[in-house]
Formats: sequence, structure tokens, C-alpha cells
Amino acid sequence: MLYLAQHHVIEPGTSWWWAGLGILLIQLVVALQIGKNTGESGRKRFEQAWGLLLLFVFIGMNGYRFYNGLWHISDSLPLQMCAMSHLLAIAALLFRQKWAFLPLLFWGLAGGLHSFLTPEVTLGSNTFFISEYYFTHASIIAAPLYLIYVNGHRISRWSWLKAFWLNNLVLVPIGLVNMYLGANYMYLSTKPLADNPFVMGDWPWYILGFEFAALLHYVALSYVFRSHWAKS
Repeated sequence: MLYLAQHHVIEPGTSWWWAGLGILLIQLVVALQIGKNTGESGRKRFEQAWGLLLLFVFIGMNGYRFYNGLWHISDSLPLQMCAMSHLLAIAALLFRQKWAFLPLLFWGLAGGLHSFLTPEVTLGSNTFFISEYYFTHASIIAAPLYLIYVNGHRISRWSWLKAFWLNNLVLVPIGLVNMYLGANYMYLSTKPLADNPFVMGDWPWYILGFEFAALLHYVALSYVFRSHWAKS
């Protein structure tokens, strides 16, 4: 039986929707300003503090859910794209793992963008959960932008293809986990509730919309950051 938490869709134009965009803007501006106006040692401490905060949020949220009976193996593993991007942000900021940057850039920006345009909070309408949702999703957008514009990280001409390949590589084991647990990670079993133009049709056809959306977004992001391509 497929377990689904009490998902809460935030409608565009509502007060929480605008608040979410405000949280994203504030976090991005603050991170870039600190990074641009701080020396190397200061930037390192800031990145470690940011990454440590994300780690505490990850551990704290899972602990809170477990303690209150809200943690379910079919719904709480970090196997959604944004949850994986959360872990990648921790690796990139706290531990300065350069391998985490490429998937974080493409997964974080593409998935994070839609998480703000069509928000779907997986734990319901509680203010605490909505605030945590917006903070973590703002971080998975702000972190890769910080790494590009402050730390000078670069991508290659074909990084979009590598990100797309990695995206599809993780779908296979996640799909098997879904079958075994009766879960819906990466929305491979049931389409999301949020009204998104790329979610069309029923299972499994809407997954093709996900694939097209990912490819379109990754190629577009690659050219948005064309000035940051590594020199061959």
C-alpha cells in the first residue's frame, strides 16, 4: 500500500507563496554579500556555518518526525531530488567537496525553482514545516549560485548531459525502492499534487514530462552560465 504524508499545496499568489520568495531572495542576497565582502578565512567559516546549519536541520527534522511518529520509511528517506540536493549542499559547503557542485547546480536550481513556483510541503500546513521547507529549498538554490559567483566554480560545455545522465542513473534504484516499500520517491509512483505544466497525463506518461523538463532546464542552465564554462 502506498503511504503518502499529508501533502500541502501552497497556491501561487498566496501570502505563504510570496513569503517563500522573500525567504529565497533574502538568503541569496545575504550569502552573496557575505561571500563578496569577506576574506578567504571568513568565507570558509561562513560556508561551514551554513553547511552545519543545513546538517542540523536535516538531523533535527528527521529526529522530530521520528519522535512524533511522523517518520515513515516509505516517505522520509532523502530520496527526493530536493532532499538529495540538501545533502549535496552540506557536502559542498561544510566539507567543500567539489564533486557535489555539478549535481547541486542542476538538480538544486531546476528542482528548487519549481519548489518555489509550485510548492508542495510533504508534512502538511504546519507553520514550522513550511518554514523549514522554504529555508532548505532556498539553500539548494542559493548554495550553487554562491559557489559560482563567490568561489568561482565552473562547469563544462557538456555538464548538462552529465547531470541528466546522473539524474536517470538514480531513477533505477529509487524506482526499485518504491516498488519494495510502496513509496513515491521522485514521484515515480504517483504524480505530485501541485499544478505544474510539466506534469501531464497519468502514470507512467507524466514521467516523460519530468524527463523533458529536466533536459530543457539543464540545457538552459548550461547556457545561462556559459560565461562560467571551464576553458578547454
